[in-house]
Amino acid sequence: MGLKKEMRLLARAEKDKNPIGPISDRFSEGLSIEDAHIICEGNIQNRLKAGENLVGYKIGFTNIPAREKMGWPDSIYGYIMDSMVLKSGAQVPVNDLIAPKIECEICFKLGRDLGGKMLEVEEVLEATAGVSASFEICDSRFLGWNCPFPDIYADNGFAGRIVLPDQWQPVSQVDLRGETVTMSQDGAEVGEGIGESAMGHPARAVSWLADKLADRNKGLKAGQLIMTGTLTPILAMEKGSTYTASFLSLGKVNITFI
Repeated sequence: MGLKKEMRLLARAEKDKNPIGPISDRFSEGLSIEDAHIICEGNIQNRLKAGENLVGYKIGFTNIPAREKMGWPDSIYGYIMDSMVLKSGAQVPVNDLIAPKIECEICFKLGRDLGGKMLEVEEVLEATAGVSASFEICDSRFLGWNCPFPDIYADNGFAGRIVLPDQWQPVSQVDLRGETVTMSQDGAEVGEGIGESAMGHPARAVSWLADKLADRNKGLKAGQLIMTGTLTPILAMEKGSTYTASFLSLGKVNITFI
C-alpha cells in the first residue's frame, strides 16, 4: 500500500493532538476520493488490530442547503469506535481533542442488518431498534479545519466523540422530521434545529450511508449506531462550559468541556 506514510501522519496528528496540513498538498494532482478512503480504512483497521471495536458511523453535511453554501459536492461519513462513545454527563478534558466543535443530532440504533442501494425511509425505520438524543463532537486533524473535500474522508469524516444518554425511543413514538432541539451553553440558548434538516428526514441520511457503504461492498450491522447529521449550527467548544441539547421527545443530553 503506497499510502502508509499518509496514514501514519493522520494517526500521529490525532495521537499527539498536533494538527497537520492537508494530505492533498502531498500530491501534485491532489488527493483522490478513493485514496482518501484507503487512508481512513487503513487507520480504522489499525485501530481494530489494537483492540478497539467498530460501533457505528457518523454522517456529516446532511443539511443540504448549508452543504451547498459551503461548496461541498456531497455529504460524508466516518467510523465510530467504542473509544469515541461517551455517556451523557461526562466531562471531556480539553487535551483529549484538538479543536472540537459540537452538534446536536438524532442517533439511530439498528435492530437488524441493513444494506443495499436506494433504501426507502420505511425500510430504514423498520430496521431501527430505537433513536436517541445525541451530541457529536467533531474534531479535525488538519490545522484550522482547512482542507479540500477528499481530505475529510481521509480524516475519518472529522469524527471525534459522540455523547449518548442511554435512553432509546421506538421510532413509532417520535416524529423524526418534526423533532425539535434546543442547544444551550451554560444555560444560555445558542442554537435550535429540527429533524428534517437532516436530508429532509434523518432516516434518509441512513439510506444515503447504506448507498455509500454498498459502493465499497459493505453494509450496516444490527446493533450499530448511526449519527444522522447536525440539526443545529456547529459550535466551537469552550473550556469550562457545559452544553445541553433538549429534544422535544427524545429528552436531554449534556457534556462538559474541562
